[in-house]
Amino acid sequence: MSHQIKTLVLALATALPTTALADWNGGYAGLALGPNLTNEISAEESGVSVSTEADDSISVGAFGGFNVQNGDFVFGGEVAFSSASDLKFEFEGEEFETDYDIFDLKGRAGYAVDNIMFYGVVGYSIISDEDDEADGFSFGAGAEFDLGNNFAIGAEYLARRAVFDGDDGDVDIDLDLDTLAIRGSFSF
Repeated sequence: MSHQIKTLVLALATALPTTALADWNGGYAGLALGPNLTNEISAEESGVSVSTEADDSISVGAFGGFNVQNGDFVFGGEVAFSSASDLKFEFEGEEFETDYDIFDLKGRAGYAVDNIMFYGVVGYSIISDEDDEADGFSFGAGAEFDLGNNFAIGAEYLARRAVFDGDDGDVDIDLDLDTLAIRGSFSF
């Protein structure tokens, strides 16, 4: 009887479908769309600080990168460009509107489970508008789902902490820009 149970369990185990670990190796490129969650500019001059937060806006972008997979672990690098338009700030009773162009250089490290990859991100960001440019570090997390046929979808949260390169050394202007992007990519 016990031999028959073992045979039945073995037969069921081999008959059940299994999900193979997705192959995350190689290059990829895609598009991203999502809201800007936190857009805060703060300035400090001679010990006096002022801060303002922008209304919600949307970022649209493109990205490309390369992954190397070793078992369940995935490592890679990515370059991304996005644009956040119509950010509205109110400062001392005046309303300002600006567009930001964002360049991100990111390192990713992740863990693959079946056809899902969870990853963390650290990098360097440049945020520029018509007049100024800020640069600083970025960090975040994301997940991607392999749809098969070289297509994947995912979501990524990225926090950027940048400082404007001002001409006046007495004023420090910081920009915090947090985004949540829905991403679609094609691997090759």
